[in-house]
Amino acid sequence: MTSSSLTRILFAMFAALAGGVLAAAAVKAADGENVGDTQQCLQLNYIDQTPVIDNKTILVKMKKQGSYKRIDLVNNCSGLKLEGGFAHSTSTNQLCTSDPLKVIGPVGSICMIDKIVTIDEAEAKTLMAKK
Repeated sequence: MTSSSLTRILFAMFAALAGGVLAAAAVKAADGENVGDTQQCLQLNYIDQTPVIDNKTILVKMKKQGSYKRIDLVNNCSGLKLEGGFAHSTSTNQLCTSDPLKVIGPVGSICMIDKIVTIDEAEAKTLMAKK
């Protein structure tokens, strides 16, 4: 094996290793662990409660102690606060920004998620006070 072949192999191994580290960092960032981070989906089995704050905001209390998300809807969702709940259907174990939410009850409005944002406990308490 020539030294240039060995150099190419070592370079390819280094590039693959670096790519793996970067991919792991991207997955960590996509989890939305830091306040202000947004994410595309939430694992349903990690969600504890979803109190409705108003017709445009849903608080998500995660099962992990002190962990909260805020769901901001694209538009006001008629009847969401009045009915106090929503349903969604999915073929995965996730609630994603691409999933429509249906207001439970006679209103039956369909709402779309704009973003899912990680918030701190202080913001969660402020939101609950508005409820």
